[in-house]
Amino acid sequence: MNLRAQLALVCLSLLILPWALFLFIGELDRNLREDQLDQSQEDSVAAASSVIDGLANLSARVRPESKTLLAGRLSNNILLDGYADDWSAFEMDPRAFGYSMNKVSVEPIDQDSASSFTVLSAVRGSYLYLFVKVKDQQINYHQPTSNKMATGDQLVIRVPDSNSNIRRYTFRWEAPGLEVGRYFDAAVEGVRPIRTGNDFRAALAESADGYHVELRMPMPLEGKFALSVIDVDANDPVHRWTGMFDPDEPDDVGQLHVVDKGLSDQLALFTEPGMRVRVFNGQGWMLADSDQRLPDTAVRDFAPADKNLFDAVLYRFITWSLERNVKTRKFPEIDNGKLGVREFQLFADLKEKPEFLKDKYRRVFHASVFDISRDDDLYGYLLVQQPRASLTAFTEAAMLRLVKIFGLAVSLIALVLIGFASLISWRVKMLRDSIEQSVTRDGVIVGSVEGSVAPDEIGDLSRSFHTIIKRLDGYTSYLQSLGSRLSHELRTPLSVVSTSLEGIDKSALDAKTTASIERAELGAERLQRLIRNLSEASSVEQTIQRSTKVQVDLIDWIKVAREVYDSLHADRGVVLRIENSLTTATVEASVELLHQMLDKLISNAVDFSTPGSEIIMWLSGTEHNIDLAIENTGSALPLPSSELFEPMVSVRDSRDDQPHMGFGLHIVKLIADFHQAGCSAQNISDRGSVIFSVSFPRFAEA
Repeated sequence: MNLRAQLALVCLSLLILPWALFLFIGELDRNLREDQLDQSQEDSVAAASSVIDGLANLSARVRPESKTLLAGRLSNNILLDGYADDWSAFEMDPRAFGYSMNKVSVEPIDQDSASSFTVLSAVRGSYLYLFVKVKDQQINYHQPTSNKMATGDQLVIRVPDSNSNIRRYTFRWEAPGLEVGRYFDAAVEGVRPIRTGNDFRAALAESADGYHVELRMPMPLEGKFALSVIDVDANDPVHRWTGMFDPDEPDDVGQLHVVDKGLSDQLALFTEPGMRVRVFNGQGWMLADSDQRLPDTAVRDFAPADKNLFDAVLYRFITWSLERNVKTRKFPEIDNGKLGVREFQLFADLKEKPEFLKDKYRRVFHASVFDISRDDDLYGYLLVQQPRASLTAFTEAAMLRLVKIFGLAVSLIALVLIGFASLISWRVKMLRDSIEQSVTRDGVIVGSVEGSVAPDEIGDLSRSFHTIIKRLDGYTSYLQSLGSRLSHELRTPLSVVSTSLEGIDKSALDAKTTASIERAELGAERLQRLIRNLSEASSVEQTIQRSTKVQVDLIDWIKVAREVYDSLHADRGVVLRIENSLTTATVEASVELLHQMLDKLISNAVDFSTPGSEIIMWLSGTEHNIDLAIENTGSALPLPSSELFEPMVSVRDSRDDQPHMGFGLHIVKLIADFHQAGCSAQNISDRGSVIFSVSFPRFAEA
């Protein structure tokens, strides 16, 4: 791994900064959220205290749930036409009434035959609006010829009149359309006339499974109200009622709870954007609602849809990271305005410990419940919903900005470090290239390393290499000239010794002295050969410098050479094998140097082979090269091919009287390099032989 990659890996440690920032922002978010929740709790306690009086005034008689109806508030006008289009903005769920409600026992035949209905109830201005969806197998209309109040299916309500007497209004239809409510007035001479209440109006429209009734009436006094639907079927004398009261019981009346506007406006003073605050009485009916819920994006400072893709993705990640540790459970919506058993249990839990909940739109909010009480009298409950988006709005925006700033800072630092690493890597690479170019593969110093003026460690290293290469150059020059100097200095005294030994009259000496003189002569002769070997390499280099290349056909040249070496080494069989497909083998070469190179290769093969064995001369070629190889049997090569051609390397197992300095194969390499040829050596294990190869480039004719 180079320096740039190592430093890039080290740069990953910079991610500790965003991680620490992430932890810091998370802690900041927790502290800010707790501060906001504490402030919200104080506001909620104040809101609970402020609505005690109003809630106490709204407290009415307790009626069973089946005889109680909750009315919300409408924000739009209603056109009485029997269709639900005008109710699309009304958020409360309809109340359902079945035949078995408000009855002690129910016969199965009645259960199957009776109608059922759902009702939406809402207040706008001084009027109460109802939308009733009746499920009836068969619609029976009123017969106009009858003098009865109603002969067909009918809808009846009970409300107090101006004298606080309970009055029953009946709505009947001879056909779909608009009708007014009718009631019996006080008896006159034993007859109770039928009157119409023009403020009580209702429209009927048929539906696939029954009919719809849309009704408008003045607000009932004292909250006394009851609604029932009477199902009249043909050929069935039994009229079955479903709803809040029994038509046969004159004093049976229900209770209407209304979401109070005054209390709701009072709660609005404590409601921040995005929050929802509701008041429930002791029975669980919602009596006030301040709803300022907004989409999460509306209570945040950041709208992903208005930003670029990077900001949006980053913001989503931040939002997820802040919310991932929040454990939530589903919150019952209480859309019908009535707390059930589950809701009362949840309220008990939220009074003990507020928590985060999730609504049906998967929005997370903080929910808390407070008792509305005075002097140990419980009037109801205050439910506060605060969206988590509003609690984390500041943190999310701050984190987005900080992450972008830190991300930019970390990126710039990483770029600077990587750039610095690249500069150091480049300087080290330049120093390495300079050193490699100053010394050849043979160890010959052909250049120098320029010392850098930089005051750092790399500059100091380059200056050290400059000094070392300079010293090695002087020492190498001395070693290169040592052979010729030794040859020159030793040749004269050695000649004196040899001449003196030759001048001694051996006939006048005894046998012992004569043997000593002969050993001295052998030693002098061996020293002469050693001096010749020492100067041979330098003479080859000088010959190479003076040599010129000519076109040589190696096929004809090697045939002649084989005959010469076969006659010189009669105890060996010198065999030539030329590749059949090779027709021409023209190279640019010096014939004198080729003979000297081949002489060293053959001499090496003779030295390592046994008498009677064959020395094979191979000549083969490819599209771009001509390969000359010498193969001989003998011991395997113990060294790699590249080391065999270095100077002063000899791997002979046995020693003879001849000096071996390891210059033979080195001379082969020098000559091969002059011809831009490659040298190699390898063992041929299946034949128990060794082969030395020289690959010449083909001569390319113009």
